[in-house]
Amino acid sequence: MNSSKKIMNKQNSESVKAPSQASAAKGNKRLSDGGLSDTKKIVIGSICVIIVLVLCIGVGIQQFQPKVVLKVNNTKLTMDDMMYPIYERESAYLPYNEMYQMYTGKSIWENNYMGSDRNITSTVTNAIGIKQEVIDTETEYEILYQEAKKAGYKLSADDKKDVQEEVSKALKGLSFTQKLRLNISKGKLTKRFERRKLADNYKDAETKELDKTVDEKAVVKDISKKDYREYKVQCYAFSSTTTDSDGNTKKLSDSEKSKLGKELQALYKKAADAKDFSKLLKDDSKSDIKFSDTSFTEKDGWSMVTDKKLLKQIKAMKKGEISEVIKDEKSGYVLFVKMVDNNSQDSYKKACDSAVESAQNDAYDKWYQGILENYKVSTNSDVWGDVTIGSVTTDIVTAADLEKMNKDSSDATSGK
Repeated sequence: MNSSKKIMNKQNSESVKAPSQASAAKGNKRLSDGGLSDTKKIVIGSICVIIVLVLCIGVGIQQFQPKVVLKVNNTKLTMDDMMYPIYERESAYLPYNEMYQMYTGKSIWENNYMGSDRNITSTVTNAIGIKQEVIDTETEYEILYQEAKKAGYKLSADDKKDVQEEVSKALKGLSFTQKLRLNISKGKLTKRFERRKLADNYKDAETKELDKTVDEKAVVKDISKKDYREYKVQCYAFSSTTTDSDGNTKKLSDSEKSKLGKELQALYKKAADAKDFSKLLKDDSKSDIKFSDTSFTEKDGWSMVTDKKLLKQIKAMKKGEISEVIKDEKSGYVLFVKMVDNNSQDSYKKACDSAVESAQNDAYDKWYQGILENYKVSTNSDVWGDVTIGSVTTDIVTAADLEKMNKDSSDATSGK
């Protein structure tokens, strides 16, 4: 029995010690968890590196992604998308830049706007006007394309054939590098031109219906036939003043005027019997006497003959009649005139056509503004503000490149 008590006491003693050992073990475990093992450090470090790399790659991709320039509802047009419409315009103007530099002292981009956008005033420069024209045109194309799709429009086989011809023409003469820098390819241009074609088809159909709403008689009723009566004339003339290369005007000397007067009289004597009045001068470029085939209206008058009495005499001339040599002291011209047509209606018809076209444009603009109100359009000025027309694609396809492309096209047409 004493031995049994000893065993029980021993068990009780061990059971009392056990919790304290377990507590110590747990305490030791908590202490070891507070520090990180080498393996865990490597894992966590790797995760941090991956997160940093992902963030860096994301930022990098964002930086190199084409910047959005224009949004039309959910459609986003990037700077890459704008490269071709900019190229279309810059390549159309660039060949004339050298001539404008020579004659006006300014680049063609600095001269007044010459584009077709009716919403842009001609008082701004081409650089500013064309830039807005690109935005306006791309917006209109996108909206009309969306409207065409809603209306169920689809391209016909002939439409798609026309598109492929346009694509081939647009890509002709461009190198691989030039196409790459312009962000164009056969596939991209096909998509662009097909969208344009669908938009144009829709616009043509809507315009045709809108034109019917214009009262043409009411539009032209205030245009005077008398005011627009046109006199078509041919003449040989010289001016008593001359202008130098700097734009300075000076009067001819008496001897110079006398010499030119004699030359003009000699031409006048040949005029009556000449088969072709326009060919009295053998070489116009070597003479200060110039031939002119021109016209003027009752309303506007004629800048070469500003003396009312002399102008009245010319207006009274019959068809085919040739005047004597006359001198207009006001305008400074000495000339003789042949009346080609003293009652042409061409200017009147042009004035009427222009008035009707203007009314039709107004009808379309009003209709389009109504459609535009249903779309949310925004331009990213942070990106588009850095664009300078005249320097975007002109170093990709230069004036020399365009000249060569035009020559190659002409040679291909003529079979050379």
